[in-house]
Amino acid sequence: MLTEGEVRALTALHGEQTVSDLAANLDRSLSYTSELVERLETTGLVETRRQGKTKRIRLSDAKALELLTDLTQQYSYIDWPELLSGAALRACYYLDTPRTATELAHRADVHRSTVHRALAPLQHRGIVYQTDDGAYTLNDGFEQLSVFARELAHHVHRQTVEEQTDTYTILWESLDEFLVQTPTEIADEHFIPTGPDQLQRYGLPLLARDRRHYLYSETVSKLSPELLCCHMLVLDSGPRTQSYCLLLLSHVDIDRDELRAQATKYGVDDLCTYLDTSGAQRTSRLPEWEDFLELAEEYEVAL
Repeated sequence: MLTEGEVRALTALHGEQTVSDLAANLDRSLSYTSELVERLETTGLVETRRQGKTKRIRLSDAKALELLTDLTQQYSYIDWPELLSGAALRACYYLDTPRTATELAHRADVHRSTVHRALAPLQHRGIVYQTDDGAYTLNDGFEQLSVFARELAHHVHRQTVEEQTDTYTILWESLDEFLVQTPTEIADEHFIPTGPDQLQRYGLPLLARDRRHYLYSETVSKLSPELLCCHMLVLDSGPRTQSYCLLLLSHVDIDRDELRAQATKYGVDDLCTYLDTSGAQRTSRLPEWEDFLELAEEYEVAL
């Protein structure tokens, strides 16, 4: 997310300064500081302006920076740049609730040993602690640290999508991925088309009107039926969408363990139970089994 040098520059930048002023405050070379400023400007965390031959810099109005400023002012005795770079911030993103090192490693996509190593300095300073069952959790007063990590990731996601379009809505996000709705067609390889339009591939037409939906991910290269189903439920969890998702799951071979894992990740209903029990176990948003049978027959989907 951020390097120690970037966090140090952000915490050292007060008001408007020249690059030379910042270099002196950081006790680093002008060339090193200029590179830091360029990276932070690219990510929208600092803004620059020219005054003659001098470049002047200041913090942007990103909400994440307000949270960082609050942290550094409230706990000025803590060397935050030393604690908040790299894996520590990735782990803090998921410390909105107590989690074990295994859970944090899985969600943040780092090794368990990396989680322990990254959080050890925070634990030493009383910022995090481990419960009796081994879960890491933030101490009282430091919950804002997870909010900062999440707001920082949200800022990065916004910067990413704004390189493609000015009109968009982020519908779901995790540390490294997000679902976005936009009227704009996006051709970038990391934006994978998803949503109602993709149901057409399975002979299940569902109008998406003038909206397009994409999953941004640097690790996913193909949209699986399991992912599509979860995305559909994020976009709309109403009865009609639920029914179409059930048709999709009945129409293709799916990995049920993968579906359940993705449903947990996206915070949506696990539809396998409904199918496995022939509708005996259903929520109010799911169709009556007889109604679903009629819909499946209409689309020639064998159950």
